[in-house]
Amino acid sequence: MASSFLYYYQDSERKPLLNRTNAFLASRPEAQWRTRTQVWARQHQKWLMVLPALILMFGIGIFPLLFSIGISFIRWEPRIPGRPFVGFANFKDILTSIEYWTAMRTTGILVGAGVTIEFFFGLGLALLLVGKIKGKRIFMAILMLPVMMVPVVVGYTWRILWHAAYGPINQILGWFAGERVTLSWLSNTTTAFIALIVTEFWQWTPFMFLVLLAGLTSVNPELAEAASIDGASNWQTFWKVTLPVISPIIMVAFLIRTLDALKIFDIIFITTWGGPGYSTQSIAFYLYRTGSKHFRMSHTAAGAWIFLIIVAVIITFAVRLFKEEK
Repeated sequence: MASSFLYYYQDSERKPLLNRTNAFLASRPEAQWRTRTQVWARQHQKWLMVLPALILMFGIGIFPLLFSIGISFIRWEPRIPGRPFVGFANFKDILTSIEYWTAMRTTGILVGAGVTIEFFFGLGLALLLVGKIKGKRIFMAILMLPVMMVPVVVGYTWRILWHAAYGPINQILGWFAGERVTLSWLSNTTTAFIALIVTEFWQWTPFMFLVLLAGLTSVNPELAEAASIDGASNWQTFWKVTLPVISPIIMVAFLIRTLDALKIFDIIFITTWGGPGYSTQSIAFYLYRTGSKHFRMSHTAAGAWIFLIIVAVIITFAVRLFKEEK
């Protein structure tokens, strides 16, 4: 008996025994299920690798959009019992709201004036620093500090600077005027707009400068040399040679900065709180106040979607116009 038992463990007989054992284990249901699962996992390995990111993207990005669409067609307010379906009534209320369109106009003024000024100053700085200049790295490091600051910190800093009684800006103006200046920058509609535009300009001009500097650096210097040989002036070289080359980068810089400026909220929240009155409230601040202060969630969702559609149409038209001109 012992000799026959040892016989199966000899090298010549080990493989058939193992094959029979594996065949028996593979024929069991749980083994077949495990095998099919492994095959399916190998076939869909790429999708399984990105599945956590897709779930996160859906939970953070797609689901809130779908949820906001849903609540824009109902009346979701604490003072109204239940959540009745109202169709497009919320959109109608927003489209006929003077306050909404005032906030839209304010946003347009801040974005249009701010981004335009940032572009021209950023382009000027980029043209000055595109060559080899002594101390260029130190100057660029200092210039990039405002971009790296948190907008809330920037808002509080400039709120102190614009202070009527103790602000350094009024003190500096007083030195030139020869008398004490107590201008209430944030209490007047016109000066409040100036204060907001200057604050945005101070923080985001370095962004424009950095993007445009990268574009100017990528221009082939042989193009400018060829233009100068043909007798072109510096202005003609810039207008006819350099500007067309960097025009795609200018378009990208404008789009990125415009889309970011359309969301302006922090500076207004800290400095003016949308005042005086509601004259300086942006769309983002209007939606915040409507939803978080008055708890009109349905109107907030409808207003956000209307704003999104308007911005999408304008950006699409601008991009197509740029492509046609190019």
